[in-house]
Amino acid sequence: MNRYKIFIVIILNLLLQTVLFSRIQIFGINPNITIPIVVALGLGFGAYTGGFSGLLIGLLEDILFGRVLGVKALIYFVIGFLVGYSDMGINKDDVRTGVVLTALSTVASFVLTIIIGKLIGDSFSFRNSFFPMLIELILNSICYIPIFMIFQKFFEFPKFRL
Repeated sequence: MNRYKIFIVIILNLLLQTVLFSRIQIFGINPNITIPIVVALGLGFGAYTGGFSGLLIGLLEDILFGRVLGVKALIYFVIGFLVGYSDMGINKDDVRTGVVLTALSTVASFVLTIIIGKLIGDSFSFRNSFFPMLIELILNSICYIPIFMIFQKFFEFPKFRL
């Protein structure tokens, strides 16, 4: 049953990101709800579900909006897999854990985007991206809180994973 719910979340994420959140700008920056969703799925269901969900969302975003196929897919896959794989010593039921992991994932997303951009020949500067990254980090961390609360009511997270 959770597989269907995850698929619905992926479709809703794509719709909300393109229709609603692309219109909301704070200091010229749009919140990216994909990162908090991938973090929440990785924390709740583990590395494989988090990674696969990130891969699927990233591929859909790359196909619809990207210039290069696979960049967002790779970034979201890595985020979902690593967050889901980080089982040691974190409290997955605490919203603060997800907020911190969302902030770290946003920074990782920016750094990986710059590295991949440099590899494919884009002229991208970290110096010009620091302020937008900081604003998106704050927005994504704030967006994680309602996503976490909705997921707690919507999903049945497994308590023990092997």
